[in-house]
Amino acid sequence: ASQPLFLGRLIQYFSPSNENITLEQAYFYALGVILCSTINVFAIHPYMMAIFHMGMKIRVACCSLIYRKSLRLSKTALGQTTAGQVVNLLSNDVSRFDICVIFIHYLWLGPLETVVATYFMWNEVGVSAVIGVAALLMFIPLQGDSPPHSPVQRRTRLITPEYG
Repeated sequence: ASQPLFLGRLIQYFSPSNENITLEQAYFYALGVILCSTINVFAIHPYMMAIFHMGMKIRVACCSLIYRKSLRLSKTALGQTTAGQVVNLLSNDVSRFDICVIFIHYLWLGPLETVVATYFMWNEVGVSAVIGVAALLMFIPLQGDSPPHSPVQRRTRLITPEYG
């Protein structure tokens, strides 16, 4: 959250109406921008490595569970289950855990960042910031990936009846 503030002050130094930012302060703001980027790089890489590793562990555990379950199926259950269903579970469905582990933190991080960004915008532009954020938040329900009654969802249910 501090990098945009440093960048804003640095840009303000170069504006024609600059009266209160000295050259030393501009160097400080430039250093702040560089340090924020550096800290971000060194913090995000180990985090993403750990998250990908955790997602892979979950995926491997689920594949192992599916494999062990498929070995214990009765002959009746084997007759009802096709090899394509098992392959689909192992290739497509289990890989969603990788994606889920990466994005699960945005469930709490998104609202927190929205509040912090709204606060900083409130300090700069006032009530217009809250109105703008409210307008953006009103569009969240429209951003749904695929509503249950969309044409794509209906076609998927027709093709694969076990998911309908």
